[in-house]
Amino acid sequence: MTPTPNPSPKTETVSESSGGRGEKTDKLWHGRFEAPPSKITEEISESISFDHVLYKVDIRASLAHARMLRRIAVLSEQEFTAIEKGLQQVEKEIAAGTMPFSAALEDIHMHVESRLTEIIGEAGKKLHTGRSRNDQVAVDTHLFVREALSEQRADLVKLLEQLLALAKSAKDTVWVGYTHLQIAQPVLLSHYLLAYFWQFARDLELADFTAGSLRHSPLGAAALGGANYAIDRAMTASELGFVAPYANSMDAVANRDYQLNYHFWVTRLFLHISRFCEDIIIYNSTEFGYITLGDAVTTGSSIMPQKKNPDIAELLRGKAGRVNGNLQALITNLKGLPLTYNRDLQEDKVYLFDSIGQARQGLLGMREILQNIRFHEARVVENLSRGFALATDVADYLVREKQTPFRDAHAVAGNAVAYAEKHNKRLETLSADDWKSIAGSPLSFPTDFFHPLSSIKRRRGEGSTNPEAVVKQIDQAAAFLAQHATTAQ
Repeated sequence: MTPTPNPSPKTETVSESSGGRGEKTDKLWHGRFEAPPSKITEEISESISFDHVLYKVDIRASLAHARMLRRIAVLSEQEFTAIEKGLQQVEKEIAAGTMPFSAALEDIHMHVESRLTEIIGEAGKKLHTGRSRNDQVAVDTHLFVREALSEQRADLVKLLEQLLALAKSAKDTVWVGYTHLQIAQPVLLSHYLLAYFWQFARDLELADFTAGSLRHSPLGAAALGGANYAIDRAMTASELGFVAPYANSMDAVANRDYQLNYHFWVTRLFLHISRFCEDIIIYNSTEFGYITLGDAVTTGSSIMPQKKNPDIAELLRGKAGRVNGNLQALITNLKGLPLTYNRDLQEDKVYLFDSIGQARQGLLGMREILQNIRFHEARVVENLSRGFALATDVADYLVREKQTPFRDAHAVAGNAVAYAEKHNKRLETLSADDWKSIAGSPLSFPTDFFHPLSSIKRRRGEGSTNPEAVVKQIDQAAAFLAQHATTAQ
């Protein structure tokens, strides 16, 4: 499952008296300090109010680190066993909501270590040997993003399966294509849906690229230069599912490219979600009437009883700006940071956790919309007629059958539209006399020429909306899913 936070913990704030110069601090890093930090310093410094969601991966990484310390004889078997059991207890307490959080302990790493030491005593103080909070938070966020991306990738595959299933069921349904939000040409509904399929398919490929940027383990890089012990980084990397340790310890603790990749993935995913939702919002309006959204994905008005608003689609459209903001915030945070670790990087998790939550909602919201949508072909066909959507077909017919130069044929078709508008007619209702007046000579068209499906069948070439091409495209989409649906993460 996507790592989701427990209910926000009740964080104990530092007392009003904190910061007095006569008090010795009891923080885990207190050694060279004679007085505690001020109240506002602790308030600014704490991250437990949001990074508590890392507790499972933090404990998982700590267990891997402890096993490695046992192998290199830093921990005895007895000490390792105590640490293992103690960490398991800490995880249960946090999951149950019984372990208190304190701003004085700053972050989840210090909370876990402090509570572990309370439970098992001196052995708990040995766990941090050979590591720093710098590589600890880096490995935690690597694991956290990797787990979230794995589940979101699975949801994206399900979304692609839904789009493909809808496309298969709509192979003969007429739809409308727009340019400049003006009626352009008739297309198959399946062709329209597959356009979004391929956008989300590229998001699936980008998800795999993003997962690849999470393949190295920063654990053991310590503060920046590596540990002063003969630690086995390859062992912890393998146990935690990484390909190998980072090649450079300074890069390991300073790197946030994997988060940039994830944020860009979420941002691009939401650009596609937002564009689809924009279509849905427009097409759901009374003026268009192309679709109807079910009660499960609409809401009412507090004052207007008749309203059935596409709020979910609107909210997903709005979230595109939110996740883009998270991407820009991280870019701005990273710009100009000197190597290696700087406390500015604490803020990265605020953006990260939010985008992870938004991506989950976006994918599940899209799937819910697709399960609660009905398409209205008759309304589409009516608007295609009102919008003179087959004007290009008229020009192409004159070029193909009458050998008319395209520019001349384009002028005839344009004159036909102007004539029909002036006389309150449609292209398909123009008489032989009308066409003679428009073209300057008799002009007739084959039976069913002006039916939208006839126009669709006249489109040619690979990737077109021609029914045969769409069937081929459906096969290509199915092959893509078969190839990518089970790609290892």
